[in-house]
Amino acid sequence: MRTPDDVADTLDLAELARAARRSWSFIVAVALLGVAIAGGLLLFGPRRFESASSIVVRSQQASGASLLAKLAGGAGGADGAAGLLQSGSSSPLETEVQILSSRELVGRVVDSLRLQVQVRAPSGLAPNALVQAADLRGSFKPRKYTLSFNPDGTIRVAGSDTSLTVRAGEPVILPVGRLSLAPAVTARRAGRYDIQVFDREDAVTRMRKRISVTKAGGEVLRVACRTNDSLTAAAVPNLLVDYYLALRHSTDRGTNQHRVEFLSAQLDSVTRQLASAEQSLKGFQESSRLVDPQTIGKLSLERAGELRASIGENDVERGALEQLLGQVSAGSMSVRDLAAYPAFLKSPAINALLTQIGELETERSKLLVTRLETDSEVVALSKSIRTLEGQLGPMAGAYESSLKRQHQDLSLQLDSLQTQLGAFPAELASGNRLQRSVLQLSQMQTAMQAQLVEARVAAVTEGGNVQLLDVAEPPMRVAFPRPVPTMAAGLGGGLVVGVAIAMLVGVLGRWVQDPATVERATGVPALRFDPHLPLLLSASTTRTILVAPLGSDQLTDVDPIIARLVQTASLRSISATVLDLSVGTVPNVHATIERLENENGLVVVKLPTITSDTATAAIGENRAVLLVAPERRVARAQLVDAVQMLKRLEVPCAGVVIHGNGRNGVVA
Repeated sequence: MRTPDDVADTLDLAELARAARRSWSFIVAVALLGVAIAGGLLLFGPRRFESASSIVVRSQQASGASLLAKLAGGAGGADGAAGLLQSGSSSPLETEVQILSSRELVGRVVDSLRLQVQVRAPSGLAPNALVQAADLRGSFKPRKYTLSFNPDGTIRVAGSDTSLTVRAGEPVILPVGRLSLAPAVTARRAGRYDIQVFDREDAVTRMRKRISVTKAGGEVLRVACRTNDSLTAAAVPNLLVDYYLALRHSTDRGTNQHRVEFLSAQLDSVTRQLASAEQSLKGFQESSRLVDPQTIGKLSLERAGELRASIGENDVERGALEQLLGQVSAGSMSVRDLAAYPAFLKSPAINALLTQIGELETERSKLLVTRLETDSEVVALSKSIRTLEGQLGPMAGAYESSLKRQHQDLSLQLDSLQTQLGAFPAELASGNRLQRSVLQLSQMQTAMQAQLVEARVAAVTEGGNVQLLDVAEPPMRVAFPRPVPTMAAGLGGGLVVGVAIAMLVGVLGRWVQDPATVERATGVPALRFDPHLPLLLSASTTRTILVAPLGSDQLTDVDPIIARLVQTASLRSISATVLDLSVGTVPNVHATIERLENENGLVVVKLPTITSDTATAAIGENRAVLLVAPERRVARAQLVDAVQMLKRLEVPCAGVVIHGNGRNGVVA
């Protein structure tokens, strides 16, 4: 026998299956009820017809994003910005879905098909087949009217707010508006029609709920409608698509034409700005001579370096020459020594003069070999040598003056170049700004020219990106209720509901019928009695077992259980005796049980019921109680109350045995 700790808190699937199997008749009844409801829906339920049309919507890239892409010129940053703009906007198809299901277009369909009137009887009649024109203004609650055609040609109108008779062909004046019946209806002069009228807002709301606009795939939109009659079911999507196409054509035409005009004006303005920017750049380059600022700046810096080097060389050469001339003036150096100056050595004139002086000195030296210094020829040669040497001083002075003038010229050139280089950054910034302006205006002009071409093409197509694909046809079969799906749904729903209720009743209902449910309800071990198996109890360590039925009509069910307890004790070599307290009166019950406990290893006491006075006298803390419940149905409340009572009295409960006159030994 399982202990209370073995009782699971979760439901066993097998137990649920057994509960469902026990209530199979109830499940079948609920399933048949579901089938009956489905049959009633097929016979008497309202009919719904569905028809659909489809259109192709070819989306175009947004002008703003396209312009960004063209202006970007492939730059990653601009592409990223354009991508962000496109990702943040909704899909073009979503926009078209919202337009198709808008109240504006649906309202036009309602007005065209007179859908403010609903024909309730006879069913399947389109509103525009009964009503030729409807003028129902204002806001009002839905109202029902009955139109009866009399043999004399009059029409009887009855409703909760009016009752009148009009002649055939005349409009029907209602408190909420005016109706004009179709000539074909009035010509028959027979029949009865039950109608219901709605105000325009309610009619538009009702029709929007019956219209579905979905994406069929790719760039195809499906427009479907489900109504009470087949003609309206086909007319609504067709008319809605017609209004949408007309709106797109007129809107696209006006939008594209405005785009052409706007882009043309903007392109003219950008062209003028570009011409002005190019003229400004040309004038700046001519005045500043900065055709290529980088090359010119590099050459200017190199020229400034060369001038500084030349000035340095000039200063060195001029200083050396001044020092030599000073020594000549002081007499510490002869004029002839000026010929050793490096610059003079490079001069052809100085070299020629030195050559002549050398030749004259050579001749003078030859003459002095044979003649005296006073000789006329020697004197003449000496005089010529001194004359030639005297020419070196003026030549050195002239060269010095030349170096000074050269220094002044180089300084002036360096100052002018430094002035230009000081103004170069500002001129360079101005030149770059003008070049950027010309480049940006050129890119904008190119992009706007492309946009203008697209706008002109779109204006020519006049909304050609949207076209009708499929036309809705009046359906021949109802969309709801369909016989096979409806009957299958009724049967399946009945089975599901029946099984769910059966399981719920079996687990949480008033009656418990198997040991697992008893254990879950009471928390004590439970089993179904089997006369062929030993009866082992969890409280077998006690000397006394009190066997008590839940009801007084179960006394005969207790005897087999007591007999099996005694047989089990004898198998375990335990002497057992039975004390029957169910009949008669035993004086001093407690003392009698104690005497039998001293004489035997096990005392089995048969009680009339667990709630009897005898049971009250017999129970004790060291005496386990075994409850006997009927097999067919056990009252959950009675069983739980008995177990709770034992727990409050701190009396051990050996468990619950299910036994009766029915299916003994068979586990359900």
